[in-house]
Amino acid sequence: MPRRVLTGYLAVQAVLGAAVFGAPAAAAVWWGAIGVVSVAAVGWGIHRHRPPRRLPWLLLAGGAGALAVGDVHYELSRRTAGAVGEVLSLIADAAYLATFGLLAAGVLSLTRTTVSLRDRSALLDTLVLVVVTGLVTWTLVVGPAVTDVNLPAVEKALLAVHGLGGVLVVVVMLRLAAAAWRDPTVIGLAVGAAGMLTADVWYAAAELNAGWQPGHPAELGWYVFYVSWGVAALHPNMARLATRSDPGPDDVAAMRVGLLTITCLTVPFLLVIQAFAGAPAELPDGLVTAAAAGLTTMLAVTRVVDSVTGHRAAVHRERSLRKAGTRLLSATTIAQVAEMVRRSVGELLPAGTDHQVLFAVRRPVAGAGGGPPDPESVAEWQPQVVVDDPLPVDAARRRTRIMPIRLLHPDLADRLAPAPAALVAGLAVPASSGGTGTALLVGAAAGVLAASRDAIEVVAAQAALALHRIAATEDAARRDRDRYLNLVAGTVGDAVVIVGADDRIRYASPPCSRLFGVEPAVLADWRDLVHPADQEQVSRTLGAAGDRHDGSAVGDQWVLRRPDGSHVLLEVRCRDLRLVPGVRGLVLTFSDLADQRRRDSELALRRIDRSAPGQNRRSLRRRFR
Repeated sequence: MPRRVLTGYLAVQAVLGAAVFGAPAAAAVWWGAIGVVSVAAVGWGIHRHRPPRRLPWLLLAGGAGALAVGDVHYELSRRTAGAVGEVLSLIADAAYLATFGLLAAGVLSLTRTTVSLRDRSALLDTLVLVVVTGLVTWTLVVGPAVTDVNLPAVEKALLAVHGLGGVLVVVVMLRLAAAAWRDPTVIGLAVGAAGMLTADVWYAAAELNAGWQPGHPAELGWYVFYVSWGVAALHPNMARLATRSDPGPDDVAAMRVGLLTITCLTVPFLLVIQAFAGAPAELPDGLVTAAAAGLTTMLAVTRVVDSVTGHRAAVHRERSLRKAGTRLLSATTIAQVAEMVRRSVGELLPAGTDHQVLFAVRRPVAGAGGGPPDPESVAEWQPQVVVDDPLPVDAARRRTRIMPIRLLHPDLADRLAPAPAALVAGLAVPASSGGTGTALLVGAAAGVLAASRDAIEVVAAQAALALHRIAATEDAARRDRDRYLNLVAGTVGDAVVIVGADDRIRYASPPCSRLFGVEPAVLADWRDLVHPADQEQVSRTLGAAGDRHDGSAVGDQWVLRRPDGSHVLLEVRCRDLRLVPGVRGLVLTFSDLADQRRRDSELALRRIDRSAPGQNRRSLRRRFR
């Protein structure tokens, strides 16, 4: 479809171009049709390719349409005498003035948003080049031409506008083409701007000499302008050209410094040339020269101030990153990591910036046993929003994203409002957190987030390292605890079981297999080990221990049915140690009452056998059998 549209557009423009030069008597009709077709091509490109920012292309389309209106009224004014002709001429002049204003605004808007010219420094350099180029053009070409002929002041002003406006558009387009010289859209815009400048200069020269006549070869430049800009808008790259991108580093290259130096020295160099050329002391172009010198100086000073401000911001970010690294190095819990990240992000953003810091946690998925997810795996990230959908970040790529909050999950967008944009960074999550995904979201203005993006990425990476360090420390502590419990449980003969907040077994000592008649599997639900008829007494004990917030033990006696049908009488002591980092669960200690009573009975019998003579040992032995 786009290829057929492009072919049809070129065919129509070729027919209209041939009509302009073949039938100049109806030039008003042909130029109007060429302008309408070109504007329609730009509109179709906007509709088809949907650029993120339509304003630059709408301004360019408006400039092409205004030029077509001016061409039509100019041709009509040449064939109409009297007051009507003067009115048509005024309309044409106003349209031409609007043309250069719209084109300049559209081109400058492209340089502010394009992926090729990324920062304000490049824009300032471009404006300095435009001012100096316009001054040189005025001093050497336009100024002498309009002062040496007897034309009305309005005509002279229009000739100057044609020359300087074309220079403005061409210089900016050439700057854009130098940054992206392989982009077909940029090439089309640059060719069209060059054609318009050529036609304007040729038109001014003709007006100053023999006068302008329809069918002049200079009209080919305007024709190239219409056709080239329509082709540029039909190319798919037109959407990429208007895409807002992150500001890159302000690299002050030697070429840019040299260009800025040359442009700033152009004004005094022109004054020296005029002085040696014998120009009068009052200098007829003195006002223009003074205005250009002042504007160039202001732009250069602004450029220097921006560089100094950027350097100060970089020093501040470096200090903040050092502080963040020191804080995260001392963090021992996930809650402390979250607090340090919030504080570091607030220091990295410019002072007084309205922002929101939020942690998005993906809800843990319950296991095959149907138990609820572990709340401890997400509770330490504050402030947080728990979502069931995948998080809007790829933690493996370690790259942040800046996106409008309207594209986020509704729960996240509500918490970050009224910030227009959000920076999303993935955080590595330790295995102890249940395998859930976690993302850092910072809500603020898009420009502020873009300027602080790299620094926030560093903080996120340091936080990920801190999380891995904490996870490794907890794993080592857990292994030491398991070895200790195995040693103690094997020495005293009791069984120890640790049940997590999700009702899953985190640890089971070796004697458990003898007591329960089955080997307890780690991460299995405790209900898988207990007969359904005995689960009520287990739930009652666990609930009573969980209600005690002081960590004191709850004692109880259980009668559990084994898989082989036998029963075991257990004395149970349960303590809630879910807040202890090395345990994170309910600790149950079991003692077999049957074994204990058997040992007590044997001890009593041995005491009877050793008692003094004369006592009825037989009756006592019978009593304890």
